[in-house]
Amino acid sequence: MFNSLLKFYYTSFSKNAEFYQPLFRILGYCPSRLKLYRQAFVHNSISNSSDQTTYSNERLEYLGDAVLDLVIADLLYRKFPFQGEGFLTEMRSKSVSRKRLSQIATDMGIQEMLNFDKSIKRNHAAVRSLAGNALEALIGAIYLDKGYVFTLRFIRKKVLGVHLDFDELKETTENFKSLLNQYAQRTKKGLLFEVQNKEEDSKIKIYIIAVKIDGEEIARARGKSKKIAEQLASEKACDILKLLKN
Repeated sequence: MFNSLLKFYYTSFSKNAEFYQPLFRILGYCPSRLKLYRQAFVHNSISNSSDQTTYSNERLEYLGDAVLDLVIADLLYRKFPFQGEGFLTEMRSKSVSRKRLSQIATDMGIQEMLNFDKSIKRNHAAVRSLAGNALEALIGAIYLDKGYVFTLRFIRKKVLGVHLDFDELKETTENFKSLLNQYAQRTKKGLLFEVQNKEEDSKIKIYIIAVKIDGEEIARARGKSKKIAEQLASEKACDILKLLKN
């Protein structure tokens, strides 16, 4: 059956076989809106369009990030019916961290599909990061092409159990704030987590935390609690400072 599908696939889309072959291996199905999937792998470093926001994968990445957050939250909510908000939030954060998404994307072979400026090619850490971003963009493309339920099934089938195990992840600790503290102590630099402001959204407080090292802002993030915002900002800072192992 697989061979028959593959034969039909290449017969129908022979002109795009070079792009379709690796894409089909990643997706496991024939996409309807091919243009979206091409765009998912285009980094803005090679955009020749006057309107880069519609040509590169940035908008799809934005959408895919939100869809992935929702899908993971949905799956975690169902898998752990007796766990509280704090546990679920931490699990979701670990599931969609930059480091983890880059690793999943690399394992899926997404880096082979990337379209970016050749000057970046030798920077392996940068390529892995681009792959993680492209994974989110791909999820955005799948959502626009097939809808939410299909996207949820795709993530459950192609990501969970293959590249991401909730039960295994539950036992891991990813304390980016602790990693930053170790860096500051090792380099004898001052580390500060500064609340930039507090926003009121109905009854929900949104905290914006900036990470500063020796008075210089390295990264910032927002969250429903100081702890969450600090962890998210710390992860970004660790990535910028290249403290995360690739």
